[in-house]
Amino acid sequence: MVHGEPAGCCAPVDTTAPLSVTINPEARVNVARTGSRVRSLAIGEWHTIDFPIVNTGYVTGQLVIEADPVSDVDLDLPAHELTGEPRQEGAVRVRFDVPTIVDVTLTFRALSALGGLATHSSLHLILRSHVARLPIV
Repeated sequence: MVHGEPAGCCAPVDTTAPLSVTINPEARVNVARTGSRVRSLAIGEWHTIDFPIVNTGYVTGQLVIEADPVSDVDLDLPAHELTGEPRQEGAVRVRFDVPTIVDVTLTFRALSALGGLATHSSLHLILRSHVARLPIV
């Protein structure tokens, strides 16, 4: 399911990633789903979910990603150093312990030290895991 247009200044972001992040000149973060889906993920393996960061405000500093703990799921949510470049690539990683379907809420923050000037955006990401199948030899 796509919720609105992918994040971007004046047009949708050109990406095959399942989500995109835009930071405006006031350091406000907008995260949105794109038309791409996150495929079912094998349990016991780390999976990378890439996303573009479109920085229309040329903001520098850290982009932080937060999430509440989710049962049977490991999340690797690294801080991304914003260089001021108009576009950077970002990613999070996820690993499942059991086959399941979960709703992970990711919250993105830029320049959190500025308080109200640096608002954040959250996104619900529905993820599904499955048992990896061995290749038939």
